[in-house]
Amino acid sequence: MTSNKDRKKTKKATNVDETSETRLLFKEEIDETDVLDLNLYSDINDDFFNEANRVVQFLMEAKRHFEASRIKRYSDIIFNLHRRYVDEVNDNEVLRPQILSSENKLRLSLELTATSEEAMQKLKDSLGDAWKESDASALREQLVQEKLHEVLIKCEGLADRNSGTTDDTADIPCMNDPLLP
Repeated sequence: MTSNKDRKKTKKATNVDETSETRLLFKEEIDETDVLDLNLYSDINDDFFNEANRVVQFLMEAKRHFEASRIKRYSDIIFNLHRRYVDEVNDNEVLRPQILSSENKLRLSLELTATSEEAMQKLKDSLGDAWKESDASALREQLVQEKLHEVLIKCEGLADRNSGTTDDTADIPCMNDPLLP
């Protein structure tokens, strides 16, 4: 059985708990923001961190140091993450026009490269055709020169044979040849 002394200690301890519990009346503001729909850029703001600091202050006044230190630590972690997130979002907003401009320039350069490759292929084909035409023209000229040379040789041979029988005023049959210029 318990003695009166133990009962008094127990009662005293419960009285302290009751008084500390009564002092822990915290005015909670109703926050209707759904955690799943929380916008990390706009919903976590100064009001959010002020409320966290108010909770920490309340817990410190209630001598609940462990809970206050934990909430303060988590609040500081969220604050640092939020600050970095906002900085990154703002940097991305600044860089977005540059990224779009770079993408457009890249697209145009790829189109220009494709067009340039097509033009180079057409030039290559045209050059090949020109070389073929040049070679064919050179071959035709060479054949004409060979024919002309053959005709001249024949004309000289005929002139040598007929030199004794004809006079110089006679028409040379080779000169009337249609291949001669």
